Amino acid sequence: MGAKKHMDLRQTLTPKLAIVGRPNVGKSTLFNRLLGTKKAITSPIAGTTTDMNFGLCTWTTSIFTIIDTAGLDLTTEAATPAALKQQARLALQKADVILFMCDATEGLMPQDRALAQELRKSKKPIILGLNKADNPRARRSSTNSEWHKLGFGEPMPCSAINGSGIGDILDKVVNAFSELGLTSQPLPVPDVTVSIIGRPNVGKSSLLNSLAREERVIVSEVPHTTKEPQDTLITFEQNGQHKNMLIIDTVGIRKKSKVGPGIEKIGVHLSIEQIQTSDVVLLVLDAEGGVALQEKKLSALVEQLRPGLLVVVNKWDIAREQELGTSQDYAAMIRQEMPFLEWADIVFISAKTGRGVDAVLSHALRIAETRERLIPQEQLDAFIEKLKKMHHAAFVKGERRPKVFGMTQNGNKPPQFMLVIEDKNTIHPNFLRFVENRLRDEFDLLGTPIRVLARELKP
Repeated sequence: MGAKKHMDLRQTLTPKLAIVGRPNVGKSTLFNRLLGTKKAITSPIAGTTTDMNFGLCTWTTSIFTIIDTAGLDLTTEAATPAALKQQARLALQKADVILFMCDATEGLMPQDRALAQELRKSKKPIILGLNKADNPRARRSSTNSEWHKLGFGEPMPCSAINGSGIGDILDKVVNAFSELGLTSQPLPVPDVTVSIIGRPNVGKSSLLNSLAREERVIVSEVPHTTKEPQDTLITFEQNGQHKNMLIIDTVGIRKKSKVGPGIEKIGVHLSIEQIQTSDVVLLVLDAEGGVALQEKKLSALVEQLRPGLLVVVNKWDIAREQELGTSQDYAAMIRQEMPFLEWADIVFISAKTGRGVDAVLSHALRIAETRERLIPQEQLDAFIEKLKKMHHAAFVKGERRPKVFGMTQNGNKPPQFMLVIEDKNTIHPNFLRFVENRLRDEFDLLGTPIRVLARELKP
């Protein structure tokens, strides 16, 4: 059976606008303004954006996908790394319309001319935007005949910082889509949001690319290649049902003391925000690297934020070569090193070859469903009665035993349960952990954190 195709739904259901230009002309700032959120990291440092960044923009009645790209300098072969060129060219292939951004304050530069020559080859509608036109003098620069000689029509002065001129550009973009006969279809709301986390260079970007079946992000042996969270919205079929899944690749999170200020710190902050809003987190381990201190800290963060968790052991294709033992042995080692996450599910994959990757999505969906689960009261009543009979003498604190009257479920995402007891002073924390473990065994709650609380029955 061949691999399933998981195309980003934003690319298939909406027209696409690619924002291109040389480094530092304000592409990411414009991208953020059009999205109405700070999704892309902006910085005066050239080369901040490396991967394609996707987002949705709504203008009047139109919805379209915006693709933010890395800055391109084509004046010399070595000016822009080959991987960045490949990503930008892939964005141009995907795009229906191109927004060519230049800097109004600096005028037409050699890099702009070289890029304009490359853009002409695309044979796609090109809109020329002159950013940083924040004042009348800068806006007047749009009348310079040099801009008109590029052959991209009337230059559109704008300011990504204060928003001036952006509406005119969007009108032109929507008209270009209309002339191409392109209309957007309603985008589905994600059923499940999944974040991929891990320390640098464990294969997170490779996993996202493998899940999306395309080179969505640059994969490199150089740590910190991914500077900001990247996402893709896919449909995954399981048991005849289609589920829409938003998959987010976060930046590599290393020790806090080693996180550099500026771009890396912002990227880590954005990644933690993504974990907070995720249904399921994929904690990626390098099979050869095992469980390091940073993995333990990341797992503690997951436990604190309480999403579902799937531990993904990547590069398992080298297991036999490196004599890492069986998957059962390796899973036992993980649970020993991270005993407080004994409830997590574990899968073994090779993102590079694609082996086991579809199983990641199957497991993630099951965990998300488990996290939402509501257990009928009659089943909880039967569970408590069973617990009383089997473990009547368990967990004695001094001379007193906890007297449990019943249990209710008072929440999900993740599941939360309330024990009704006679006296809270008789409850030892180990007893609550004991009940939690029995709940997992009884109702198959693997992969999701659960919480067991206790309250006294007032007379």
